[in-house]
Amino acid sequence: METSTPETTALHDALVDGAVAVCVKDGNGRVLMQDARCRQICGERSGTVCSDGCMALFAADHDRQWRDWGSSTYGNRLIHGALYDVTMICSPQRITTLLQPLDERQHSALAHYAHAGLTAREQEVLALALRGNTNAEIGTHLGISRATLRTHLNRIYAKLRLRGISTEFLPGCRTRDLGVMRSAGDGPDDATPTAVVRA
Repeated sequence: METSTPETTALHDALVDGAVAVCVKDGNGRVLMQDARCRQICGERSGTVCSDGCMALFAADHDRQWRDWGSSTYGNRLIHGALYDVTMICSPQRITTLLQPLDERQHSALAHYAHAGLTAREQEVLALALRGNTNAEIGTHLGISRATLRTHLNRIYAKLRLRGISTEFLPGCRTRDLGVMRSAGDGPDDATPTAVVRA
């Protein structure tokens, strides 16, 4: 019979509170353990070598300094049909994956901005920005120029500012230098919003 320690209880509670799915693989990608959430997302994988989902992200990541050490986080990634923040913690013996769901957060964010008076195109731009896409990715996805995208972003930020709608759901890199409110009551009142350019 295992006894819980305060540390393991706190870790368990943090994972449950964050709806985090956990998968542990050996150094070769063979699944050693999946929790119930991970099995719901990926299906039963125990004992098999996994090469899709998080492992496809890991394999495609050529920026990692060491393949068998350290951690990597991949934000807003589509895994088996849903959006997740993916964190992978690696040692020579283990690859631990944490998947935190984002779909509900994305829906909440879109609902937050639903009454901002945005055009259909501005809503498309905003939805892609909320998913963490760069300006180049948004432009490619929508088939618009960088200048047109900047115009859409400036209009979005101006409408949010005009209506006093916070930008709390937008990635920080998009609002850091805007002067628009991150949350109610924050930010200077006389700032002029401008588009943040992300490569």
